[in-house]
Amino acid sequence: MLGLLRRSAQDTSGSAMIEAAFVLPVVLLMVLGAIEFGRYYWIRNTFELAVEEAARYATLNKNATDVDIQTKVRSVVGNIVKSFDATTISVSVVPTPGGNVTYKTIRATLSTNDGKLRFMTGILPIPMLRLEAQTRAVVPN
Repeated sequence: MLGLLRRSAQDTSGSAMIEAAFVLPVVLLMVLGAIEFGRYYWIRNTFELAVEEAARYATLNKNATDVDIQTKVRSVVGNIVKSFDATTISVSVVPTPGGNVTYKTIRATLSTNDGKLRFMTGILPIPMLRLEAQTRAVVPN
């Protein structure tokens, strides 16, 4: 009996497989989490870029209507993130008159899932993150 225990303690033929079985799920979750957060920040950065491009457009084209600004935001996001449908982006333009200028606050929000981005993998224990961007443009009168 003692000899059998010594031989089984020295036999390491399956130890790498058992270690891999313990470590592999953790490594896969970390890799999927990194991919998902990278995707989230890429889309969030795209929203910020689109809102800033629309603000620049509103500043340079003082006759641009609110619909033109909303279309600009949706087209910039649609050109970069091909998986997004333009109807899932809610864009609001709120003008605030000033002295010689009008300030336009432009806000883009994902209109589905209460403004939150759903992750591709449902196996990650991560809540959905809110996706919105906002900026303020100065439009000369």
